[in-house]
Amino acid sequence: AGLSGVDNDDNAAIAQVRPGAVDPSGSIVDIGVVSTETLPPTLNVAVKKSGRTTGLTRGVITAVNVTVDVTYSKTCGSGSQTARFVKQIFVSPGSFLGGGDSGSLMVEDAATSPRSVGLLFAGSSTAAVANPIQTVLSAFEPDVTLVGSAQTSFLAKMLAFAKSFWRITESQAASQQLPEQVDPAAVDAVRRVQERHETKLLSIPGVVGVGVGLSDTVAAQPVIKVYVKKATAQLRRTLPPSLEGVDVEIVETGEIFAY
Repeated sequence: AGLSGVDNDDNAAIAQVRPGAVDPSGSIVDIGVVSTETLPPTLNVAVKKSGRTTGLTRGVITAVNVTVDVTYSKTCGSGSQTARFVKQIFVSPGSFLGGGDSGSLMVEDAATSPRSVGLLFAGSSTAAVANPIQTVLSAFEPDVTLVGSAQTSFLAKMLAFAKSFWRITESQAASQQLPEQVDPAAVDAVRRVQERHETKLLSIPGVVGVGVGLSDTVAAQPVIKVYVKKATAQLRRTLPPSLEGVDVEIVETGEIFAY
């Protein structure tokens, strides 16, 4: 679990398995063997996971570099506590992850040898939250590595791109189709603005997270997303419409819980 009062990078643990009880190839139910390569989280990328509770689900990365407050039940007691996580990934829809799915590996939606993107651990009715997988691996190196296929084939990468584009276009209304590509330099510029202002934004009651996502109205334009428990009229008056020329958009997520 994350620690209260500090910025947490990941929520992960190491477990010892019984010999013969786990497939040594690393094959995941409904996904198969993953690649030993990893994929940095990128806006608009189609992903999937296989979890204990909800099984195989698919979604799209909707925000990166998210700083988010996650609610945990207190250990050996009643009530709850909150831990802040930085540089996280948001995925939609909320049904992508359910209680008991925590620890599921999130991979790109490729037909074979998908690359790992993140480790899922929290969510709400509208979004799922994952640690970037490279952050998790770095925290445990050199003792932990990915088990799987040593290479991701060119064909698998092309199939992943085609499936990503097709799923995104299918899931959007005709009047609001997500863009095919997002400029990495523009995303990075918005990230820098976000990081200069996120402490103040997160201090506003009702705000649970801040990250970089895509505009709801302007194709391919990265914006600052402010995630709130409830988008009240007061919050909409309090939050700025833009920061340093970057649009700010409010997203109602409800409270974010550890799963």
